[in-house]
Parts: sequence; C-alpha cells; structure tokens
Amino acid sequence: MATRSCREKAQKLNEQHQLILSKLLREEDNKYCADCEAKGPRWASWNIGVFICIRCAGIHRNLGVHISRVKSVNLDQWTAEQIQCMQDMGNTKARLLYEANLPENFRRPQTDHEDRILETTAAITLLLNKGLFALCQALTMAFYVHFFFIYFSK
Repeated sequence: MATRSCREKAQKLNEQHQLILSKLLREEDNKYCADCEAKGPRWASWNIGVFICIRCAGIHRNLGVHISRVKSVNLDQWTAEQIQCMQDMGNTKARLLYEANLPENFRRPQTDHEDRILETTAAITLLLNKGLFALCQALTMAFYVHFFFIYFSK
C-alpha cells in the first residue's frame, strides 16, 4: 500500500501536469480539435501531440495504441513523458508537420459530418486489414482523415 507521503507526491505531480495541460489548452490552435476543429477539446493523442474532441478521440482509439494513444485531459493521470510530448508538439506544430502537403482546396471535416468521419474510420480499418500496416503506422490520424476526405469524397 502506498504511503501517505507517496500519495501526496503523486497528487502534487498530477496537479502540476494539469496546470501544464491547462496552459497548453489556452494556446489559440489548441482551443480547437486538431482533426475537426470542434471548440474546446478535452482529449489528447499524446504520442502525436495533439488536442482533440471526444468524437475524434473515439476515432483515434479505434485505430489502436500502435497509432494513437488517447487520454482525457482532465480524467486521466499523465506521466512526465506524455506531458513532454504535448509540450513539444501541440496542434500548431502538428498541422505544420502533418498537413504540409495538403492541397489548397482541402476542406477539413466538420463535427456535424459524423457519417463522413465514420466512413473514414472504416476506410482506415480496411487498409490496416489489407496488410498496409507499415504505411498506416507511419502516418497520423490527422493525415488519414485528410487523405481519405480528399481522395474518397468524390
């Protein structure tokens, strides 16, 4: 059983992590979901380093932890490594990195287009099941969504 001292240290560390996450969520791009731009994301894909809404968090979770590792900003405990990943990336840097080659006419999926998001998830799952695991693993969810909306929305 953990001693009172250990529990207090863990609680203090968790409070520090919550302060850092709260500060990060006040940055302009982090105020919106990295995938669909829904306001006020309360979830994060910590290995990708982006803040996302609950709907997109579900999509990320369905992809598996080998692609996206999702945590609640408020409800889950965070490690120092996970916090560092969020500090190193954030939605602004992630967009610059993962969306650098999007065409100018690209339209980001919106939160009210749940059917399109679900279709995208199904297409990603199909690719994973067809043995394109290495390709899918190398990409992020943001790129998946953009790729499939561009090429399969016609």
